[in-house]
Amino acid sequence: MLCVLLLQSGSDAQGVAGTSGAYLRTPIGAAATAMGGAYTAAPDYYAPWWNPAVLANLRASHFAAGTGLRPLGQTDAYGSFEFRVPPRVGMGLFMLYRGASLGTLYDLDEKPLPSSSYTTLTFKAAVSYYMSRRLSIGACLDALYQSLPLPQYGSDGGIHYASATGIGSFDFAGVYRVSDVWTVAAVLKNLGAKMEWQMGDLAPIVIDQPLPSITIGSRFATTLAEKPLIWMADCIGYVFNDHNEAFLCTGAEWRRWENFYVRAGIGDVPITGDIIHNGEQYTKEFGMRFCLGFSYNLSKPVRKGLWVNYSAATNEIWAGIDQQLDVTMSF
Repeated sequence: MLCVLLLQSGSDAQGVAGTSGAYLRTPIGAAATAMGGAYTAAPDYYAPWWNPAVLANLRASHFAAGTGLRPLGQTDAYGSFEFRVPPRVGMGLFMLYRGASLGTLYDLDEKPLPSSSYTTLTFKAAVSYYMSRRLSIGACLDALYQSLPLPQYGSDGGIHYASATGIGSFDFAGVYRVSDVWTVAAVLKNLGAKMEWQMGDLAPIVIDQPLPSITIGSRFATTLAEKPLIWMADCIGYVFNDHNEAFLCTGAEWRRWENFYVRAGIGDVPITGDIIHNGEQYTKEFGMRFCLGFSYNLSKPVRKGLWVNYSAATNEIWAGIDQQLDVTMSF
């Protein structure tokens, strides 16, 4: 329904990659990335990031940690701890580092500056409540931090860093079990997010507000060759002042072997009014990601409940391969 509503209005947007809070929009976790970034309806781990409502449905505590390597010197590091407080409450903590080494920069006089980096930190504290066998709800309290290198003008030149912190934005989520094989979910993210930048001693304060988003997710369980097949899809919508924009992500997980799962998906398929109103423009700006990955159960050779997960994905501008590797442990 969200995707249909967003199609009603035309959009001349170039995408949300360069807007405020863009670093919050790349998928987190190898399993989710391998499925095109469609993981909202039933995340197996990193639930505070994807959908805090599922925490109340946990059957075991989870610890997960991983890292990602992307083109242009971009790196990720993330981790979460998720647990249930019987009989109806689930809780989770999540941390994400996402940054980039910027290499050599130049000032206005084309003089080289020292190497520098761009840094972001995101923290989420989540809680979930089990309303009934079909419905759970949840929420996250978010804390955001960014640090950005800037040229230092004067006799010494060099680099100085401007930073901003935002505490108090929220995510709200719900998950509903329609049947034994079909689950749907909805998540509102970055509500009230705001960061204040002071770029210099005499510079005015700049207010930075990451875009809020709404995600509608679906999970459908079936079989392929008599083995479990999980199909998931997310429709992600962003609300601008003058237009709306949405993206579709979808993927599948085939549990062909008991200890080895394979995944594939596509992500960030743009869904805008240009599909109807301006097909030529839509084709020109069209982009998507192709994703693959797997999970391997290390319970027998290493430790019970331990899995390793890997994914590789193209990016929208085909500038390289995004890779993510993480481990999850249930206990």
